[in-house]
Parts: sequence; C-alpha cells; structure tokens
Amino acid sequence: MSARRERLAPPRRGVATLLAIISAGALALRLLHLSAVVPYELGHPSPSRMDRWLATQIASAVADGDWAGGWAAPYDSSPAYSYFLAALYVLSGRNWLGPLVVQAVLGALVPLLLYETARRLLGWSAGVLAALLAAAYAPAIFYEGLLVKFGLVPFVTASLLLACVCIQRRQAAPFAAGLAIGTLVLLRPNATLAALVIVWWAAARDRWRAGLRRASWVAVGAALLLLPMALRDRLASERGLESVLGGIHFYIGTSPSADGEYVVIPGIEPDVVGHVADAQHIAEERSGRRLSRSEVSRFWFREGIRFVREHPGRYAMLQVRKLWFAFEAGEMGSFGDDFADFREMSGVLRLPLVMFGTIAPLGFLGAVVCLRRRETAILPLLAIAFLLSLLPFFVTARYRLPLAPVMIVLAAAGVGQLDAWRRTRRRARLAAAVVVLALAAIMLGASDAQLVGFLATVGAGLSVVALGEPACGAPASVLDVSQGA
Repeated sequence: MSARRERLAPPRRGVATLLAIISAGALALRLLHLSAVVPYELGHPSPSRMDRWLATQIASAVADGDWAGGWAAPYDSSPAYSYFLAALYVLSGRNWLGPLVVQAVLGALVPLLLYETARRLLGWSAGVLAALLAAAYAPAIFYEGLLVKFGLVPFVTASLLLACVCIQRRQAAPFAAGLAIGTLVLLRPNATLAALVIVWWAAARDRWRAGLRRASWVAVGAALLLLPMALRDRLASERGLESVLGGIHFYIGTSPSADGEYVVIPGIEPDVVGHVADAQHIAEERSGRRLSRSEVSRFWFREGIRFVREHPGRYAMLQVRKLWFAFEAGEMGSFGDDFADFREMSGVLRLPLVMFGTIAPLGFLGAVVCLRRRETAILPLLAIAFLLSLLPFFVTARYRLPLAPVMIVLAAAGVGQLDAWRRTRRRARLAAAVVVLALAAIMLGASDAQLVGFLATVGAGLSVVALGEPACGAPASVLDVSQGA
C-alpha cells in the first residue's frame, strides 16, 4: 500500500469511539466552564463600552426589529456576529444562555474537524493528537464562553481548514471553503489576506480550467455571505450608521506611541465609543472642518502612513515586536474580558490545559515539515497569511485566534517529525530539537506551567503517534526536514 493510501486508510478499530470520547470531553469542559462563569456573565452588566456589551446591544436592537442594529452599530467594525447572536437570542426565548450553549457545542466539534484535517494530510494518529489538543485548548474554551465574535472563530477556522484540504477531491469543498472564509472575513475583516491564499490554492491545484472553476466556487461561496452584509453596510451608511474603524485601529498600531499592543491615544477613550466619537472629534479639529466617518478613517490612515515615512527604522522594529506578541505565550489584552479574571472563576481554566505557548514551538517545526510537501503547504501558508494580516494593526491574544487551529495541526506534524527521528534512532537530533523548541517556548514568555505543559505534550504526543503508522503515516524520508538540506 502506498504512503498516501496508508494515510487515508480507514482508522483502526476503536478510533471512532475515541473521537466520540474526545468530543464529549471537549463539550464537558466547555459546559463546566459555562456553569462557572454564567452567573457572573449574565448576572452582572457587561463591561460598559467593551466588545461583549457592544455585541449584546446590537443583537438586542436587531431582535427588536431594527435591521441596522440600532444606535450601537457604528461602533462595531464587523457587526455580522451580532446578527447571528440576535437569531439565537430570539430562538432561545430572549435568553443569552442559548447562544453560549451553541458556541460550546460548536467548539466541541472543532476536535473532529481538526482530526479529519490532520488525518487526510498526516495520518490518523496525527489526527487523534490534533483532536486532543483542540479539545483541551484553554483560550478557545475561554472565548467560546463569551458573547463575542471570537467565540465562533475556532469552529469557522477549523471548518475552513478541512474544506481546503478537500478542495481538490470533492466538488462541494470549494463552495464550502468560500462559505467558511466569507464567515471568517465577516468576523475578522483582516482575514481577507487568507481569502486570497485560498483562492490561489483552489486555482493552482490542477489544470487552469479546473482550477479556475474551483476558484470561482470559492468566490461564489464567499460572496453569498459578504454581498448581503455589504448591502447592509451601504444602507446603514445612508442612515448615518456607517461603521468605519480601520483607520483609527491602524493608527493605534502605527503611531509614535505604538508598541505593538493596544495603546491609549491621547484624547481618545480606550473603548468602542472613544474609537468613533473621540477619533472623529480630533480628526475634525485638526482638519478644520466636518468629516464623514469614511473621511475620519482616511485621516487616521494618513496619520499612520506619515509615521511610517518619517520613521521607517522604528516602524520595522515595531513590526518585529508585533510578531513577538503574535506568538507570545500568554493571553493578553482582552478588553474587559480578561483571561486571568475568568480563570479565578472557572476551575476548568485553572486546569493544566493546552495554551498557545504549548503548541507554538511544535507548530514552528511542523510548518517547516509541511512546507516541504505540496499537499500540506496550505497549512503554513494560511498561518503566514493570518500572521501578516495582524501586522498593520495592534496585536492582542484574541486577534491571533484564527492561528490556533492551524498551529494545532502543525503541532501534530511537528510531533510526527520528532517521532520520525525517534523511530530512525536519531536520538541526539530528537533531544536537540526538544531542547531548542523548549528554549523557543521560554523566549516567547512561557511560564513554568506552560513549559511543563509543552514537555508533557511532546511526551504524550509521541505516545499517540507511536500507536499509528510510522511518522503519522508518512515515510521518515518525507517528514525528515534534514533530507535534502
């Protein structure tokens, strides 16, 4: 049997049961977390002028029949999530618990989606490892328990990855990939860069006619979601409810006071209202005339570009800092929904679960592995696209959430490479790689607990992939990054 057929062979007996247990465990973790935080989240007013407060304000207006989202809509850069929230709110009898439970259920499906993605690319044992990591990924549990758009990002991104893997093999996959990337762009507009990568991936995988047909289906799927929201935005702008925040967000990340994370701009309150009202007041004061919201956004874009032109060296160093923050081990900058605060309330978040600092070092190794194989290259390419899309703006932990499902699958590939070295008895190389990756985790700010979690993940991961075919179903000569070097 060829290596490709081995990787795509039906799972061994018991894997389906194991996957059901993993998914049930993922759901249990999420529901236990909800049971701990819901009394606080629903029993206390949402932090005023923060994202969770804004989403519920818009969703309530939509549920009451105001299709434009009411007075709060202009303060949200991407209000599509609030329409989803409004629908679930109404279906739940106007109870915010309903949307939270739906997000928990969708989160519990992420391990299954990443299992299938990793299985098709790397083998069934790598798929099991990816499912385990996704089930216990603490930041996803945290955001899925909040009424914010980031609660849907893990599920949407995992769906996108599976559709991309299947894009050449199944006729419906390009359309599904278009729906997924369209949804992700509505949640995170900077994901447009990843959309371009997916269109290219769909077009480049075969003869030009077949590739063009697949790329067209991707575009159709995305347009099915993006065009109605574009029409909504156009009609809302005619009512004075235009939402244009790209300029001020760009300036916050590209200004003399910028440090890569969120910083407070003098005169602008650090909340959703300040980013609109205060930013407009300052822009009009400096321009000496009244400005539309689009003109305000362009004003702040020009201010940011001026900083880049006048301080190119400083801007380059700023981008390096943003790269570091994108991979920083902690969960920082959550705007009223701080991970540390919720950890005090939730026993689940206090468990030794998987953190970004756990998977990132292994993901680096997996990215090198996957770039060497055409069929797996989509994973590091998407990771790079998500990463680059962060750099024009400021970086917080929640903004890198689309990276997490990709990095989980790449981490499974990284463990597969370590297993390849173990099987071929290159133990010195294996030990050196683990030490280098552990040092990388420390450099990214991993705590002692996260470092222990990383080492435990390596050990457990090697045990999991050892249950399957060598190196997750691929010959060591394919996964070994030293080959051909």
